[in-house]
Amino acid sequence: MEEPPIAEPVSDFWVKRDELRPVWKLSSYFTMFLFLFLGLYVISTFLPAHDWRLINPLIMLVSAVLPAILLLRSTDRRAVLPSLGLQWNVRSPRQLLAGFVLAVLMMSLLLLLELVAGGARMFLGRFPLMHVLHILSFGLVSFTLVSFAEEILLRGYPFDVLLRQSSTGAAVLLTSVLFSIMHAMNPEIGWMGFANILLAGIWLGTARVVTGSLWMAIGLHTGWNFSLGTLFGFPVSGIHERSLFITETSGPAILTGGTFGPEGGLLATLVLLIGTGTLFLPAVRGWIAGDAVAKTNETEHEVMP
Repeated sequence: MEEPPIAEPVSDFWVKRDELRPVWKLSSYFTMFLFLFLGLYVISTFLPAHDWRLINPLIMLVSAVLPAILLLRSTDRRAVLPSLGLQWNVRSPRQLLAGFVLAVLMMSLLLLLELVAGGARMFLGRFPLMHVLHILSFGLVSFTLVSFAEEILLRGYPFDVLLRQSSTGAAVLLTSVLFSIMHAMNPEIGWMGFANILLAGIWLGTARVVTGSLWMAIGLHTGWNFSLGTLFGFPVSGIHERSLFITETSGPAILTGGTFGPEGGLLATLVLLIGTGTLFLPAVRGWIAGDAVAKTNETEHEVMP
């Protein structure tokens, strides 16, 4: 008896191999994100006095997560946490802490370069102990929220879609370009600032690939912003934050970043290249990820039962 022929996967303008094409998935995701973000932002303007440093990233976080859950449950039929890179295992705390520590070390190197080559000067603010604790705790909470929001928005659902349906290079590069575009309206940004934020996106995307999750990328993102703004008093992508130290630069803007902050200068380019290269070192990859990468890659794309 003849066996029936195996049906070929359907591919057309909307679908590729029986799955909605990435362009339509990502268009749907970012459209829902934008409308939800704008709606929640308008609602937030009617709230009593609040600090935008907490409210805005919180709105972004909610707006990034809800559309992803909807699409993963309805269209993709996939488990939510693994697809967002938020699966938790025994190595997750190590990856989160390793990312934060590595970013602080990178920022310390950048500070040293700014002091030596950028003519930077540092001043320690004279604050009461409780005020110091408030600055540090508030900065850590606000930058953690920012990191979760931006990482889930770009290197969560969109990264997973591109990784599965396109390639690793496309996932890293396209999300990095979007990361730069997100910051394109920041104060005093120039072409170097745009390029360095693109490079920072590649750095964070590399961490996502190396570890198979978002935890290290979140740690890197938080540690970078916290050290840059809250500890050392540099502008964070052109935005000034309350800080423990106050740092002023007088060197060439092409090196120091000028009024945009170190992220707009060549010194930051060097540090980001070193940080990205570090993630490829076998010893570093083995310590951070180990056998967890293989296991994670096997389970993070499981289809929902």
